[in-house]
Amino acid sequence: MKLIDVIKVNDLTKESFVQRELVMIRVAVDGESRSRLVDLVDLFRAKVVDVAVKSVTVEITGDDQKLEAFLDMVRPFGIKEMVRTGRVALARAPRERKA
Repeated sequence: MKLIDVIKVNDLTKESFVQRELVMIRVAVDGESRSRLVDLVDLFRAKVVDVAVKSVTVEITGDDQKLEAFLDMVRPFGIKEMVRTGRVALARAPRERKA
């Protein structure tokens, strides 16, 4: 895999912006807990991206509060592995004014 050099950095702290983070998490499951986990995935609008006999891998994006709430809910299942992107942000587009 080739990494791309950073071309430009914008400081958005003084602007209106949208920010998100991506988390992929492998959660331990058995027969009973699998359906409870899928219910949580639906509730948080996350996505199951891989299923194995003893684990489910979930992808979730959102702000810090949403991600931490989801992680708090799945910790009792047993987190086998997790990766996080860190925050990414984009300035909001200017809103068009009505005449």
